[in-house]
Amino acid sequence: MPIDYLPLVDEITAPLPPMPVVRLGTPPWRPLAVPLERARVMVLSSAGVHLRDDPPFAPTNDLTVRRLPASAPAASLRPSHPSPIRRPGMLDVNVVHPCERLAELAAEGEIGGVTEHHLSILGAIKTLVAVVEEMGPHVANEAREAGADLLLLVPLCPACHQSVGVLARAVERAGIPTVTLAGARDITARVRPPRAVFLDFPLGNSVGRPRDRAGQRRICTAALRAAAEASAPGEIVDLEEKWPVAGWEDHVVAAYRREADIVTSQRMSEFSPDGRHVAADDVAAVESMI
Repeated sequence: MPIDYLPLVDEITAPLPPMPVVRLGTPPWRPLAVPLERARVMVLSSAGVHLRDDPPFAPTNDLTVRRLPASAPAASLRPSHPSPIRRPGMLDVNVVHPCERLAELAAEGEIGGVTEHHLSILGAIKTLVAVVEEMGPHVANEAREAGADLLLLVPLCPACHQSVGVLARAVERAGIPTVTLAGARDITARVRPPRAVFLDFPLGNSVGRPRDRAGQRRICTAALRAAAEASAPGEIVDLEEKWPVAGWEDHVVAAYRREADIVTSQRMSEFSPDGRHVAADDVAAVESMI
């Protein structure tokens, strides 16, 4: 059974109130306009990936969207998300930002091509109204201007799964087809991005195991094919890939418990200086917006 991340986050951040998460209905839907083999794909990752010479993202509520050249070597990119499950992406950026795998799929003719640049955010964002009103239209414009036919969104942590799912809905509403490659099924089921595929791997290995190029390519291919074949808005497609080591769930839970202070620190951004739970207010507002 997949890990339920919401109860885990609430456990390790007690006595804070439960992390507020939207519960949304049928999502916006824009059909893919071209066959996958002709589609130009753009990636948006939420692991705070940046060029090594640039400063990192802020750890929470950073609404900036950065362009990353599609031609940038993986060695020139670095994730800056402070999550307890950050290490796989530090070993191999392609597990959180699969730029090289998509380039390979384009060269093989599986997809029509990639955009000249991809997008990067740090998804520990609690100001969800701003995601809908500001970030969503901005990302949609970036994708449109780059000629993207499909936006592949790759969330990292539990909070990312909420913000990225909401972002996918906002981008789709603006006319760009999206697919979300999710690792936290319980949160994805509540947010209901327009198209989602679920990979039951240890969180942080969003696109597969570090340095497993063939596995990463299979996962990207399956996610993109599922997007092309999707016909039911809000459906989650479960990928068949299996993690090769039994009992990995215990290791993920242990990592979160060991670094509970990091998650608690991120969650403090949910509150105003006077203690009001403003993130809960944003969740309530977004449920009536998108």
